[in-house]
Amino acid sequence: MSPAQTGSIEVSSGGFSFIPAFTSREPNLILNAGTNPKKRLSAHIMYMVRMKSITPTGIVLISRYKLINQKFKAIVGLHFPAMQVSENYQVTSIFGQELTLSYPIANNVLLGAFFLHGKGRNNDFKATFSSVHANYQRNKWNFLTQMYYLDLGDLTGVAETISYDINTHFQAKAFVNFTPKDQFFISTVGLKYTL
Repeated sequence: MSPAQTGSIEVSSGGFSFIPAFTSREPNLILNAGTNPKKRLSAHIMYMVRMKSITPTGIVLISRYKLINQKFKAIVGLHFPAMQVSENYQVTSIFGQELTLSYPIANNVLLGAFFLHGKGRNNDFKATFSSVHANYQRNKWNFLTQMYYLDLGDLTGVAETISYDINTHFQAKAFVNFTPKDQFFISTVGLKYTL
């Protein structure tokens, strides 16, 4: 890929969701492609496929713009749309808006917040997700800790993503999520290849 493009392929024991509590337990193949995220304006597509039946799980088209691109960063994004696909190919479509804020407090520690509002286009889904997170990086290890609130079901939760850079292309990943209200726990592991 050229420096103007990014791409990755990930094999995971579960899926991926911007809302950790919505992460699937079903093994997925996750494909990502996009323009250079270091640019002020970027576009991105994520495509997930169920490994068991080779049917689509979801497709997300995202455009992001860096409103503030200094030490403190503020990035707005549009999901137009995010689509969930059932095994019998029923598609639900969601239009989303996101805001990401971040500020480094040390060379290897980044604090931030993420807000996502989604509204169904062909369904009655409506939710607002808010999270605060800390990202700590040490050598080849990366730890992303999130605490979040979802107004749908009045859920609070904590999630942790741990990744290890095996080399310049391969990364091993582990993810755990827990929501105390319903005692929901999920964990996934994956292997990601960046082109």
